[in-house]
Amino acid sequence: YQQGLDGDIQGTRVGVLTELLNDEQVEPEVREAVVNATAVLKKLGARVEEVSVPLTQHANVISAVLLAVEPAQNHRDWVRTRLQDYGHDNRIGLLTGSLIPAQAYLKAQKLRSLLRQQILEALKTVDVLISPTSGRSGVAIQDDPVITSKETTSRLPFMRTNTFNLASSPAISVPCGFSSQGLPIGLQIGGAPGGEEAVLKLAYAYEQSTSWHTMRPPAL
Repeated sequence: YQQGLDGDIQGTRVGVLTELLNDEQVEPEVREAVVNATAVLKKLGARVEEVSVPLTQHANVISAVLLAVEPAQNHRDWVRTRLQDYGHDNRIGLLTGSLIPAQAYLKAQKLRSLLRQQILEALKTVDVLISPTSGRSGVAIQDDPVITSKETTSRLPFMRTNTFNLASSPAISVPCGFSSQGLPIGLQIGGAPGGEEAVLKLAYAYEQSTSWHTMRPPAL
């Protein structure tokens, strides 16, 4: 892919995922940083437009069901005999997954297929899709190196990376600014399955035209 990293994105079609950008859980500073990033891409010659993929707003719920049920199934024998050997977070997750009914899992799989179809349809009209990486800026981890369940859970509803995971599509996150608290904000760029070159090309061009990736977050 290195040969394609020339900074030239003239004519590249970029779709902004409207549901992920305008979601009420997206902080205004994050939305502003992503909008500013689109302005940079336009100056570089990219053709930026809004793209609607309705099921992206449910990606976190779909992913949560799948990521709870499948590990619970894979670990079911050890959960019965060695539950005490798992860490607290994993115990909660595995037990929760074992209680989710089969109907919910099957529905999540169907919704995953529909979401993937919607993403692939959108990528017939644009080369790459962009969104916030997370609905909020980075969260500073306290001095205690152990991340508690509460801290972990507080991040999950804001993440926007599940969309491309569910679609089996390549994606990358690049820095696109800092919050007023001095914490980093990410721009997510995703493409079609096998479309890593287009994703990396846009990410490289953006980074060559900005300095966010060279700066240390002021709060850290």
